[in-house]
Amino acid sequence: MIKVTYFVVERFIPRFQAEGKWESHFDNDVYSSLAEAEAALAKEKNRWDNFLAEQNPQGEEASAHIARLKAESAFRVVEKEVGYKYACHYKYSDVDAYEIVKVVSDKTIEVRKMDSKHNIAHLKQYVGGFGGHVADQRDQKVTYASNPNNEVIRIRKKKNGGWGYKDCRFGLSEKPYAFYDFNF
Repeated sequence: MIKVTYFVVERFIPRFQAEGKWESHFDNDVYSSLAEAEAALAKEKNRWDNFLAEQNPQGEEASAHIARLKAESAFRVVEKEVGYKYACHYKYSDVDAYEIVKVVSDKTIEVRKMDSKHNIAHLKQYVGGFGGHVADQRDQKVTYASNPNNEVIRIRKKKNGGWGYKDCRFGLSEKPYAFYDFNF
């Protein structure tokens, strides 16, 4: 298993009637370095402060609400550690599942392809295309099995944050994932 630390920017959002709560402000933005996350935090805090400054509250209740938002809003960076046991090899529309066999360093890991069986018997199949069309093929059932006879390869972390082996693209995963495109 390889452990990777990510950083997420969160904002405390006060509520009118109830307690406030911390929410992840960026749903998809996860930062790999603390410096990037802190820069994003500063940018978001500045954007929020500018938004509140632009408000022109009408009445005492609205002014009190803006003042409460200024006083109670807060931002923070949360560190999240994820343990990955699997890797996915992305090939056009297909994906192969690999298991992490050995962690050589934080930038190099050894992986081995898993045996996977794809079952689409429960899905609706239509005539058409090259050999037919499978509806809702994202719902295919896949079973995984470790195979110690498969070749072990080393994948390395790339400059862009992804993983690769020669010209092959890999991504890390907490669960095994394989997909076969029956419509291609």
